[in-house]
Amino acid sequence: MTRVIVAMIAALMLAAPLMAKEMKIGYIDSEAILQQYPDYQEAQRKLQEEEQKYVAEAQAKEQVVTTMLEEIQQQSLMLSAEARTEREQKLIEKRRELEQFRSETWGEGGKLYTKNMELSRPILERINQAIEKISQQDGYDMVFDAAGGNIVFALPQHDITEIVLAELKKE
Repeated sequence: MTRVIVAMIAALMLAAPLMAKEMKIGYIDSEAILQQYPDYQEAQRKLQEEEQKYVAEAQAKEQVVTTMLEEIQQQSLMLSAEARTEREQKLIEKRRELEQFRSETWGEGGKLYTKNMELSRPILERINQAIEKISQQDGYDMVFDAAGGNIVFALPQHDITEIVLAELKKE
């Protein structure tokens, strides 16, 4: 029994230096990386151009709806009940089309979301690859993102944002 206890104590003593190894931790500011990374800026510019096209299309559709409504209101006294009902049905249909367009464009999983993912995904993958490369080269055990606001305090010497940006510029 004493041999087992002595063996356990010896094993713990041998393992103690391994457990006492200091962890190397760093952090990045992903928002700063994105703001300073030219590829991301270009992707955002393309996305804004795409959005402007959709905004113009939505405004044109809104104008059609507004015009139809005004026509119905102006001609309401001159229209027969049947003609008025027909125009109101067309107006309702145009409003539905407008709402569907808005939903398909700006809604969850819409055209702009899909385009944003299409443009951003390769950029975010490159950023993550750069972070992994630096982490492995410099022996970081963990790298946190300060942009989420979850880091209350960290010494500036642990900030590897500029190192990541330098690595991205090499590519």
